[in-house]
Amino acid sequence: MSAHLMDDEIATALSQGEGQFREFKSAWDRSAGSPRKLNWKTLRDKIADAVAAFANADGGLLFVGVEDDGRPSGHGYSDKHVEGLLAVPDSRLRPGVRCRTARVEIDGKEVLVFHVPQSTEAVMVEADGFPYRVGAGIQLEPQELINQRKQALRVVGYEQRFKMEAGLGDLDLELATRFLESTPVGSRPVEEALQFYGLIEQHLREWKITNAALLLFARRPALKWHPRAGVRVFRVAGRERLHGRQRNVTQVGRADPPLAMALPEAKGLAGSQVGRSEQLNGLFFESVPEYPEFAWQEALINAIAHRDYEVTSRETEIWFYDDRVEISNPGNLIAPVTLDRLREGGPAHGTRNPMLVRVLAEAGAMRDEGEGVARIFREIADRQLPAPRIDVENGLFAITLFGEGARSA
Repeated sequence: MSAHLMDDEIATALSQGEGQFREFKSAWDRSAGSPRKLNWKTLRDKIADAVAAFANADGGLLFVGVEDDGRPSGHGYSDKHVEGLLAVPDSRLRPGVRCRTARVEIDGKEVLVFHVPQSTEAVMVEADGFPYRVGAGIQLEPQELINQRKQALRVVGYEQRFKMEAGLGDLDLELATRFLESTPVGSRPVEEALQFYGLIEQHLREWKITNAALLLFARRPALKWHPRAGVRVFRVAGRERLHGRQRNVTQVGRADPPLAMALPEAKGLAGSQVGRSEQLNGLFFESVPEYPEFAWQEALINAIAHRDYEVTSRETEIWFYDDRVEISNPGNLIAPVTLDRLREGGPAHGTRNPMLVRVLAEAGAMRDEGEGVARIFREIADRQLPAPRIDVENGLFAITLFGEGARSA
């Protein structure tokens, strides 16, 4: 099983565009009309920034010799200079990053590929700070914030731990095959694709199964592996929950794991509770959802992808009221994400489940641009609805979207 992407798999990765786990770097300067190869030191420094940013976040793939639109354009450097570029992760970063590198030819153009692992401590570009990957961009973060997150990662997280009593037969391999079909390794045998993402690992003749693999692809009934890994959807008749004889809460339904099935099921359950109204647009009326579709769906997928699965006593929940919808999940924020940054609507990235997030992103189930919450705020503002509310309290993260009914509250 190759740990490297094959040529056709690289083409698929390039077609997915830049994001949290993919970066394209051109080797050409096009500012003066006719393209000229970039100064070697300039490209070297760009590679150093990109590799350090991936290592400080969740790892990823850097393609050098590729334009922003994913078109391979190659480079014009000698073998000696190419070897120098491939050595950048070790020579220009402190501590050095042990990347897997490759020189591949795509459409007659040579592309340099860096498979960047997630580091265990903050990585600095020599005399240039600590870059951090956020969606398709890079920002500088304080060393102590990055190391705060790295310290937590030194204790193997829930998703990465192996469930020793589980075997390959406990996974729905047909479901995994379908779900991974659109990923760069979707054409491989399913066991190889799962191994590529670190979801399973072969030891002698046996397969070791991670919690992430069970969360995503366990055969149903899957609650024996995690009793609260699903999503519950509720409807409240009114603006506040009432109890006893006045109880006004109805459970609409629940979407149980595996997540590859629970995601579309949860979207269906939640979508059935989103009201619609007729609004005049120019000369015609159009049906408008109570909440922008992107906003509530992004909030839902984020809740599932970023929740703390160490917590087995609470589920991800969606509560629909007459004037709002609340989406909550177990888990505090992960550094360097802060509550203030989220409330400001700026780009932010931090996750305790990088394996889950990468699989979901590359399978097209979620966006990996690092601007999901920011776009939620923009979509809500465009509809002139009240700004979303974000709260973190008692180990629970919650985002509240307000509808038209909130205006008269």
